[in-house]
Amino acid sequence: MKLASLTNVLVTGAIALGATATINQPSQAESRQGFYCETSGNKPVTVYTNFRGVSEPWIRWTSNYFRDAGYNKLTRCQDVSHRLETYRRNRELKFITVGKMNGQNVVCTANKFNGRCENLILTLKPSEDGVQALTNLLAWRQGKTGAPPISKNNRIPYVDLREHLGISKE
Repeated sequence: MKLASLTNVLVTGAIALGATATINQPSQAESRQGFYCETSGNKPVTVYTNFRGVSEPWIRWTSNYFRDAGYNKLTRCQDVSHRLETYRRNRELKFITVGKMNGQNVVCTANKFNGRCENLILTLKPSEDGVQALTNLLAWRQGKTGAPPISKNNRIPYVDLREHLGISKE
């Protein structure tokens, strides 16, 4: 009889503790920081959430051009979001620019203004103009007064992300 009572107390305590832990857990969206892929219906978006919890869309994935190569909109969103987050955490996401990697036009990172392409962010369509693509790509810049400006050197754009992402300008 005492064993049954003890078991009931332990089970009740465990349930209460589990309920408390669940209630006190922030939702996944609330606890996210950095880059991640968010999906709403069939429209994946690469989102950045800063340390204050403010989220902003960065890339709205609309093209299925690379689907035949195994990269539909959702896969590209997940891959690119993961890359951006890795570069952010490693403090390698200082500038975004365009260039060539493996003979393909790409959007990439650069360590400095006028720097070379360092890390792949995403591959562009073969006929796509890299300058125009970068200008159109970053959805979060649209309508933002505090958005980093796009600086150009010989028509090659560089977006300085350091201040926006909280990276010192060494």
